Amino acid sequence: MLYKDLLSSEGLLEWKALLHYKGEASVIGAKSPFFIAPNGYADPFAELNATIGALKNDPNAQCTYPARLDLLLKQNAIGLDDLPIATCGDYQEYLQKVPFDRVYLVFTAEDHTSPASIMGHTIVKIAGEDQDGVTREHSFAFMALMSQSGNLARYINAVFSGTEGGYVLSPYQETIQTYIYGEARSLWEFELVLSSGAKERLRKHLWELKQTPISYQFITHNCNTAMEAILNAADPRFADNERRLFATPVEYLQMLEARGAIRSVSVRPSAIDKAYFAQGKTFYPLNVPSASRFSVQIYEGGFKLSAMPTYRDIRSVSNASAVEFENKLIEVTARYENDKARLEKLDLIAMKTIADYSAAGLSKRFRLGIDESDADRLSPVLEWGRGAGVSPIEGATLYALGTIGYAQGKRANPYALIEAGAIARLGDWAKLSIDYTRFFDADDRYRGFKAESNAYIAYAVSRDCEVNLAYSRRFEQTDRGNRDRKSRDRFMVGASVYF
Repeated sequence: MLYKDLLSSEGLLEWKALLHYKGEASVIGAKSPFFIAPNGYADPFAELNATIGALKNDPNAQCTYPARLDLLLKQNAIGLDDLPIATCGDYQEYLQKVPFDRVYLVFTAEDHTSPASIMGHTIVKIAGEDQDGVTREHSFAFMALMSQSGNLARYINAVFSGTEGGYVLSPYQETIQTYIYGEARSLWEFELVLSSGAKERLRKHLWELKQTPISYQFITHNCNTAMEAILNAADPRFADNERRLFATPVEYLQMLEARGAIRSVSVRPSAIDKAYFAQGKTFYPLNVPSASRFSVQIYEGGFKLSAMPTYRDIRSVSNASAVEFENKLIEVTARYENDKARLEKLDLIAMKTIADYSAAGLSKRFRLGIDESDADRLSPVLEWGRGAGVSPIEGATLYALGTIGYAQGKRANPYALIEAGAIARLGDWAKLSIDYTRFFDADDRYRGFKAESNAYIAYAVSRDCEVNLAYSRRFEQTDRGNRDRKSRDRFMVGASVYF
């Protein structure tokens, strides 16, 4: 028997939301046991037929899919008389021990040392009083359950092929221990505006997902898309209908804030942020532009174009963190000059943190990408560095970074560099950065210059639009072994649009 016509148009939308459909298919992978029908991930009616059949014939199905059962009963797609008797002891225990009086979307601040956590993390926090009046708090999170050693290997695997993942329900105290004390990452708690009916739908739906193997994919099915999907199942106001190449946790929270879906905001600071708060510094994680960016810089004789799908440039104007940092997932820079276009740089991963050593410890750098050499060649580059910074006055940081690197051009080329600079926030709408870098190449011909200085000032016309002025000076060496250098000055004017 087919049950295709049993749901109203509104009921069908709710049904697809319970299956985490985005367009014509579910973001939950085909191999997940979350679906009863073999093609349930791509055919909502096949999953409807399989679900009704299971509910009528298997008492355990009522215990496994309470949110689906509730919707089908309300839609009169199934009746109580059609159901076998079920006790559902584990489900009843869950209802007693996990009260749903208040629901929060918690943003775990970015980890500036891990490529896999460069965008931060979101989880749902559930809080309330149980039947004995005891306050209980739980976390519900979607995460990669990766066993490979090494953050970079885990990151690459999650980006390109996906990895084992799943939803985990745990006491919120474990989340505090893991992130605040274990990883020094603050927890920003956004209480959500949800009706009692929406909370009850969410309560039942979380049970359906708990401990179900579901593939984690960094681009298409990450913590942010997962949290958006479960909240959409509770209330369609939480659906993100924007067409984005890549949606980040911060962008989703910005959208909810704009919709009035956030009741209040509080923070459980890490030791680092607690020290900054004690110094009177204020910052807010949603005070950032959108994650993707397109930039142009014009100079005498040519121009540069840069595109960054995600995430943040250290030169961007923002007041989101007390620590100056950049986390980039792919940035492409090309230039056109002398009637010739060429690729200048491709960063696959670029991470840089400039912090006050007294509050946050060492400053850090990591970069994996492709760089232009001095002979129109593109060379794979890997860099790693450490340094220290100091903030003598509010909004300004002086720093020094030492870096070792390896580039592969015509031949292997290990190198080192020392960078010294300053970053200053000029109110809420402008930022100035200056730096001087000295290179020490094993092969003098690799870069074609021995030192470089830069100055950059950006002014935010709006949150998602900046204009900038830049100056760079390169001290070049014409021939190997010739220590007479010539310099090259370049003035640029540009603009960046975030979207």
